[in-house]
Amino acid sequence: MTESEPPTPNPISCGLPARQFMNRTFMTMAIAMGLDGAIMNPLDCRMMATIIAAEALAGRDNFCMYDLKPFRAGMFEG
Repeated sequence: MTESEPPTPNPISCGLPARQFMNRTFMTMAIAMGLDGAIMNPLDCRMMATIIAAEALAGRDNFCMYDLKPFRAGMFEG
């Protein structure tokens, strides 16, 4: 998903500026509170990187193995 796509209905960031940033921040907070599944766009690289980092920081990724592989693949670039 790109920042220039038209807004879609979303109960978290409905109509707010910087919608994608709000969604990524909410996802991080939800993971910290125990979320283990979500309906989201798996092609949104920034969201996927946010989820991977949040899982590592929440202690759900022993030795950061799920963090290192995407990092080495360049997923956190740009």
